[in-house]
Amino acid sequence: SASLWPNVPDSLTAAKHAVERGFPVGLHLNLVEEYPLSKSGDVASLLGSTGMFYGVTKLFTLLDEGVVQKEHIEREVRAQIEWCFDQGFTPTHVSGNWDAHVHPAIAAVLTPLMLRYGIRFVRIPCEEPLPPFGFEIPELQLAEIRSINAIAKAARPIFEAEGIGFTDHFRGHTLLGNASAKNLRHILARLPEGTTELMVHPGSQSSYGTPFDLDPQRQTELNMLMDESLKADLAERKIALVSYGDL
Repeated sequence: SASLWPNVPDSLTAAKHAVERGFPVGLHLNLVEEYPLSKSGDVASLLGSTGMFYGVTKLFTLLDEGVVQKEHIEREVRAQIEWCFDQGFTPTHVSGNWDAHVHPAIAAVLTPLMLRYGIRFVRIPCEEPLPPFGFEIPELQLAEIRSINAIAKAARPIFEAEGIGFTDHFRGHTLLGNASAKNLRHILARLPEGTTELMVHPGSQSSYGTPFDLDPQRQTELNMLMDESLKADLAERKIALVSYGDL
């Protein structure tokens, strides 16, 4: 599966390509970067003085303080879901930029909207157990992953109570900045039984874009996924590749 941001410069082109090729595509809900699809005055509590979304840290603080209006979250989430339908595809699932979709205040708004629009699956980015995975992960990165895990675990029952599905397991945060075919094999060798979402951000080298876009890790992740030995490893371990549309 792939996920699409609705509110970045190449969104329309990406959606067109996905629909033409019949790719299973989800919504990558974005409430923490760029500008909203809604009119700024209609979602003002989500936005800073520039009219752009707050970053994830600021947003979570405001959500915890009760400053962000529920109606504003609902309006922008609905706009991004409807954008997907306008482009000709029904989202197979919802994930979130910087995992903001699993903050309980957002999850509580997102869940009924997913039911209304017939979206059956959500990403629960809880990566447990943590190391040893066979490769070294910086302690600061591990601390951030533990924080995301805690938020994701708090959101899980919100989705589960309404019948929204998710994979049994999740992997990918530990690969950020650590991508290689060798490290991916370490993860595959330690997969538990059941379904696992593997989060990756592959891309080609580019001369423009955000620091994340320009990070050499985008090309490294692409090379990792295209490694000739990967298909054999998957077959040997009896791991089947499926999309959210197959679940």
